[in-house]
Amino acid sequence: MSALTEQPIGSQGPSDAGGTPTTAAGRFRSWLRRSRFWLIVGGVFLLVCAFALSSTLGNPARSALDLAATNPAPNGAMAAAEILQRNGVGLTRTDSLSDTLNTLAAAGAAETTVLVYDPKSFLNADQAGQLRSSGARLVAIAPGPLTLAALNPQVKSAGRLQADPARPQVPAGCGNPDAMAAGSIDPGSSNQFTGPTSCFGGIVAQNQDGRFTAVGSTGLFRNDGLAKSGNAALALRLLGKDRNLVWYLPSVKDLASSDGQPSLSDLQPAWLAPLGVWLLIVGILAVLWRGRRDGPLVEEPLPVSVKASETVLGRARLYQDGRALAQAADNLRAAALQRLAIRFRIGREASADAVVLAVLEHSALPEAEVRRILQPAKPASESQFLIWAQRLETLEREVEREP
Repeated sequence: MSALTEQPIGSQGPSDAGGTPTTAAGRFRSWLRRSRFWLIVGGVFLLVCAFALSSTLGNPARSALDLAATNPAPNGAMAAAEILQRNGVGLTRTDSLSDTLNTLAAAGAAETTVLVYDPKSFLNADQAGQLRSSGARLVAIAPGPLTLAALNPQVKSAGRLQADPARPQVPAGCGNPDAMAAGSIDPGSSNQFTGPTSCFGGIVAQNQDGRFTAVGSTGLFRNDGLAKSGNAALALRLLGKDRNLVWYLPSVKDLASSDGQPSLSDLQPAWLAPLGVWLLIVGILAVLWRGRRDGPLVEEPLPVSVKASETVLGRARLYQDGRALAQAADNLRAAALQRLAIRFRIGREASADAVVLAVLEHSALPEAEVRRILQPAKPASESQFLIWAQRLETLEREVEREP
């Protein structure tokens, strides 16, 4: 009771009479309850952003390209690159010929191996020739025929070897030390080559001095194929011969660019100009041919009289082309009712029932048959329409014969 009596008269405690908190703590708790949902959503959003940012900053050089040295996916070659680096091989990643040549000049081409993988054929023959002239040891992975000829003419393409699921492993079949150390490999589908030294059924071929090696399978270097059979032994021995390794994946930076802006005539094909002249001549001849008139226009007085039979025939053909059976039946029925109304002198505005009653007085047909003929008809086919029209004509002729 003492606590209650000490409270001033008219005071409502921490809230006023309407229930609104008056203290700062009460207002904060009330705001916290109202905004709880949005605070949770905002917190989740910030956590997702922080996770994405940390992933990006933690792996700034990750790549999704095939055989990229920083690609941890199955199609990448990050495993082979890390093994080589842990064993003392200095690895440099490049994506243009200029960067590759500058790296070779700085590190010494004679003590550097260059891995070249150009599946989209960004390099032309001149650029491949510059890479060959650099003096570095080259390991070309699945090169195309033109690129291969420019890199080293002693090694040539020899077709395609499909994988054999029953016998996936291919033995060395040669005396090359690297191939003998690997024993056998599991390459999958691969290109084949011929050269002074050819191993694994042509999957691996080298030139005379061994400074150029063509490998027809990417599976030897991929993350998902490195551990198969002797793939790792062969891949690491080919790439780890020198203390420096340049991992070169050509890109759009190697595409030749023109110094000047091409004009419209430079972009158009050579046959476009003569074709345009030929089309112009044909167009002029067509205008002269179709625009020629045989004589002056003939005047005809208007209005022009058209025979009723021609009008009927024309409208009938229109109905036939449009398959408007119901519309044609309505027109024939309306005309027949009007003629019968005139015949029995009951007026043009007489109803269909009045015409039916008048017809029954002058026809021997049953009432149901007469009504079936004179009521609105909806034939489903041309044959039904023809039968109905013949019955309508027969009814009119029978009535006309009555005195």
